[in-house]
Amino acid sequence: MKHFVLILLFPMVVSAQNDIGQKSIHQVEYELHRHDAVDRTAQGEAVPPLLSKAGGRTILTKKVYGWHPYWVSSSAYLSYDYNALSHIAYFGYETDSATGGYTTIRGWDTTPIIAYAHQRGVKVTLTVVSFGYDENDKLLSDTVRQQRMINALISLLKSRSGDGVNFDIESVRSTQRTNLVAFMRQATTQIKSQVPGAEISMATPAVDWSGAWDFYQLAQICDYLIVMGYDYYWTGSSTAGPVAPLEGENYNITRTIDTYIANGVPREKLLLGVPWFGLDWPVQSAARKSGATSTASSRTYVVAEQMAGSYGKTFDQATKVPWFSYLSGSSWRQAWYDDSLSLALKYSLANSRALGGIGIWALSYEGGRAEIWNGIRSAFAMTAVEMPVGTKPDRFQLLQNYPNPFNPTTNIEYRVASRGFVILKVFDALGREVAAILSEHKEPGSYVVRWNATGVPSGVYFYRLTASNLVETRSMIMVR
Repeated sequence: MKHFVLILLFPMVVSAQNDIGQKSIHQVEYELHRHDAVDRTAQGEAVPPLLSKAGGRTILTKKVYGWHPYWVSSSAYLSYDYNALSHIAYFGYETDSATGGYTTIRGWDTTPIIAYAHQRGVKVTLTVVSFGYDENDKLLSDTVRQQRMINALISLLKSRSGDGVNFDIESVRSTQRTNLVAFMRQATTQIKSQVPGAEISMATPAVDWSGAWDFYQLAQICDYLIVMGYDYYWTGSSTAGPVAPLEGENYNITRTIDTYIANGVPREKLLLGVPWFGLDWPVQSAARKSGATSTASSRTYVVAEQMAGSYGKTFDQATKVPWFSYLSGSSWRQAWYDDSLSLALKYSLANSRALGGIGIWALSYEGGRAEIWNGIRSAFAMTAVEMPVGTKPDRFQLLQNYPNPFNPTTNIEYRVASRGFVILKVFDALGREVAAILSEHKEPGSYVVRWNATGVPSGVYFYRLTASNLVETRSMIMVR
C-alpha cells in the first residue's frame, strides 16, 4: 500500500495553488524560449586553460544540483561558484515525440561547460525534456521510440564524457503510470551498462495531481529524485502567493518532503528543488495574496531582490517567504520570491530531514550575487579555505561563526572591501528578528564580533550581513 500514500495524502482536487493542467516553471520558460533563433550555450565560448591545481575546493556534504537552461547568456557558466556545486544539468535534449529522438540538443555537442565544470570537479548531466500529455503518451506507450531515445542518450553521453541523464518528463496521465516505471527501468539499465558511473535522476512534481507517479518504484530505479519544490502558486493562479511555501499553506514544501518519505523514498535519494526565481502578478490591491487580474510573469532572483530593495519587502511569517506589492502606473502588482533567508530555511529543512541535497531552478538566475552561493556553502560545506584575518579583503564576505554549535557566545567574522554602512542581524527559524548586533559605518577590513545568546532558546538561527546592496546569510546552532 505504501506506493499509494501520496495520492491518499494529496487528493486530486483543483485549488488556487495547483491543478492537473498547470505547467511548471520549467515548461513555461522552455516554451517561452523554444523558438529562440540562437542556442546561446553553443556560441563557442573558449574554454579557459586547465587548472594548474585543485587546491582550495570546498567539500560539500550534500548534492547541489543546478539546471543550466540553454537560453541564459553564453558566458553565464563562467560566474557559477563551482565550489558550491556538485552537478550541472544541461537543459537539454528536446524530445521528438514522433520518433523518440531529439529535435535539438541545444549545443550539447559543442558547449564548453562540460570541460569547464569537469576541470573544477563538478559533474555534468544531460536533461531530457518531454512535456505534454499527448507527447508523453507517444513516448511511454511505444518501446521503439523509447529505445531510440536510449540509444541517442548513450551516444551523446559518450561523445562528451557526460556524467548521466536527468529526465524532466512532465504532464503524464495516470494510464502511463506503469509504463513510466518500465521505461525508467529500461533506460537506467541500458545507460549504466554502456556508460559506467552514469547517474540517472528525475525531476518530480511537488504534488502528484494526475496519479501517474510511483515514487517508491522510481526511487528504487534512479540514483535520486529532484522534487520541484515550487509552483505551489503558479503563473495562472487566481491569487498571488508563495511560489515555494515552507509551511502555512495546505500544500507546502514540508508536507511534500514528508509525503515522499512516507511513500518509502530513501532520504538520501531525495533532493529538494529550490527556486532562484519568483512570480509577479497583476493584482486587485496591495493586500497580501490579492486576487490576480491576469497571469504572472517570472522574475529571476537578482531582479526580484533589486525590486524588493526599491519597494520594500515583507517576510511572510506563515509561509516563510518574502513578498512585496507595488504600483505599475495606476495598477497594483504583487511579487513573491525566495531570498537568502527563506532559501536558508529550505536548506535547513533538507538537513533536518537528512535529504541527499538540493536542486536549483535555475543557474544564472542569481546574477552572480554572493549571498546565494554563500548560503549554499554555509548549509552544506564541510571545509573551505578562508583568507587570513588581517589581509585587506577584495570582496564582501560573511564567514561561518565559531564555535558552532555554541553556548552561549559565538564569534562572527565578516569582511568588507569598501567603506559603507554595515548591518548584522540574527533571525530565528521562523524568520523573526532575534538580535541586531551591528548597525554602523565600517572602513574596508576584516572584523570579528561576539554575540552573547544568553536567554535565547536552543535551536537553529540565521545571521544576515548587509552592506550597501550586498547581502549574505549563514546558519548557526545554539545548544544548551
